[in-house]
Amino acid sequence: MPVEVTDKSQVSRIWLMMLAACYPLLAVAPNALATQESADSEGGPPASQPAAVAPEANSDPATAYRVKQQGLVRDLRRLQQSLLTPEIVVRFSSDSRDYRGLLRTGVSRGSARELEILRTCLKYRAYSLSDPDVQKNPGLFEAAFKNLLRDLNGAGGQILNAGDKQRYRQLLCGELLPFFKELLQNNLYSRSVAIELMLEFEVGPAKSNRGVTIFDQVDDVLVTVLKDAAQPDFVKTRAANVCKKYLQKADVTPQVQITLANALISELQRPFTEIAYQNTLLSALEEIAEPRELVSPKRAIVMLAATTIIQDNTRDILIRCRAARVLGRCGFDSSIDFEVLAWKVSELTLETGVRYTQAKNKKAPKWQLCGWNLYLAFHHEKKKEVSKGFLNRDNKSQLVRSGYEASLPVMLKMMGQDGAVPAGVLNALHTWEGKNKPANLKFDPACPPLK
Repeated sequence: MPVEVTDKSQVSRIWLMMLAACYPLLAVAPNALATQESADSEGGPPASQPAAVAPEANSDPATAYRVKQQGLVRDLRRLQQSLLTPEIVVRFSSDSRDYRGLLRTGVSRGSARELEILRTCLKYRAYSLSDPDVQKNPGLFEAAFKNLLRDLNGAGGQILNAGDKQRYRQLLCGELLPFFKELLQNNLYSRSVAIELMLEFEVGPAKSNRGVTIFDQVDDVLVTVLKDAAQPDFVKTRAANVCKKYLQKADVTPQVQITLANALISELQRPFTEIAYQNTLLSALEEIAEPRELVSPKRAIVMLAATTIIQDNTRDILIRCRAARVLGRCGFDSSIDFEVLAWKVSELTLETGVRYTQAKNKKAPKWQLCGWNLYLAFHHEKKKEVSKGFLNRDNKSQLVRSGYEASLPVMLKMMGQDGAVPAGVLNALHTWEGKNKPANLKFDPACPPLK
């Protein structure tokens, strides 16, 4: 059973804090959420600001990286290269009625003509998203998106046999995917919408509390986008967000989960990336249910990546707190020592509380998010999350419980933006940390000890 806070007034207060912390997410853009305070605010490295001109030759590497990324995005916004040819338009016009029928009933076995109609009309649907005349008209672009989405969702709707329907949807997704790969080399709008629509490549329904079956090459495309140095981080952020939704929605094999985890971790290790991108990568890692590598040394790689970030003082404090949340929500097994992790997150809570107290702008949204992320390392978010948070994962540990109790007042101050954390609260947490430091800081037998 999940561990609950028993004091009713405290429950109400926590949920009000949580709701307040969520409002900025709805009110401002992701990049604005990640905006940091000035360098003297004790909030970590300052946020990147848009550069109006190209960097000078002696610019620092972070500035050069940022300007390069802005240039990539600017160039892709300006790119106007329609994949839609007059021939494709004419053929769609002549075959659209047959196409609509084939979408519902499927392609007859061995019918090259029907397959060609399906292929050409799918090409029209996909390539319409690359056309500059469509893109510059919001109504036309929305219609093109909805038409393709409707076709994807409705394909095989009149096929009664489940096996036949799944085979047909696999055929259709296999025909459509090469066109999507071309969109991923087109302009920014084409790339963005292609990535989002990957989630609609469903070929089979959910079964026995497992996710839906998604076309088996979708994960390969997502990994390719993340690994592609030519793709700007703006596009990769979308890909990482789709990875998160994919892991939530689909029945993903352990092998695919670990492949995705490695791609996400590799991106987190790259220097100079924006805070918003790092945050999205961590939110996707949180959804990896497979606890460790499938081959030797079988490390708990998601937790290893998260603890590495927590211990990296060059990282922004918001990202370090977001990594702490991952520890309480990603996959785990009986070999994980949650007492070590709980102690480490309590130590991070103390550091964050001190920084928050010293910050000039305690109303910055990032402090709410820091408190919320630290809270979710220990505690579940929803009642049904019986295996989320250290309190549920090691509910017999007195150290985990006392670490939570010592840390909670600090978290509540940040979530509520309720002024500075009292010195007595910080001192109490500092005392707890010193008295309860585990003798062995190895949280996993296959991973190095924490520092």
